[in-house]
Amino acid sequence: MRQSVSIARRLYTDIRSLARCSYGVSAVEFSVITPFLLLVLLAGADLGRFIVATQRVEVVASSIAQMLGETPVSTSATDAGDGVVTANDILFYYNSAMFTFPDALVEANSQGTNWWNLLSVNMASVRFVPTPATCTSNCTYTPKVVWALGSRVCGTAITSVSDTTAYSPTTLPADIFNSGSTIVVDVSYLWSPTIGSAYLPSITIQRSVYVTPRYVPIVEAQPNNGQANPCPNVL
Repeated sequence: MRQSVSIARRLYTDIRSLARCSYGVSAVEFSVITPFLLLVLLAGADLGRFIVATQRVEVVASSIAQMLGETPVSTSATDAGDGVVTANDILFYYNSAMFTFPDALVEANSQGTNWWNLLSVNMASVRFVPTPATCTSNCTYTPKVVWALGSRVCGTAITSVSDTTAYSPTTLPADIFNSGSTIVVDVSYLWSPTIGSAYLPSITIQRSVYVTPRYVPIVEAQPNNGQANPCPNVL
């Protein structure tokens, strides 16, 4: 009996000592918290990648639109007064995207695909036709695609929408409806997250830039240039 009581007291004492022992607590806490800290750090890195990709898409669209907008006056008798882009011009502007956004090349290489499958570049020249044709004030303007490379194809009926409306190849912001013409550059990038890429979907980053030609009323495309042929019955 005395031996049983002694064993019980010793066991009770050991349990109390164990309860008061703090050795290893920090290690246990660290091992529990570390996975969450790593997850937060990786998520922050992914957020940074997303922000940089968004900025790059905006730069690509803006730089191409500016180059198209600075098309000089053509000396051709058939295009006198307007500007004309050639096949080489359009190809150069298109390929400039991969130099402006080199991360797209790196990502495409890691996925085993071409950069243009991730980074889409669309260009168009749009003329606003007044109704009636002799209108000088309070006119109604109908957008007509002069030429296009990509989604805004010839003959597309384009409607006006608010600035906050999501991108569509059949719409343009109401603010740019005016006399003359505009250059439209639509760029989209398929961004993939690093964390949980096998389970999380990719996100499409899309930006559009609209620029009024600087030196000419309308920027036309050279006929049969192999890149973006002129639309019929527009000019």
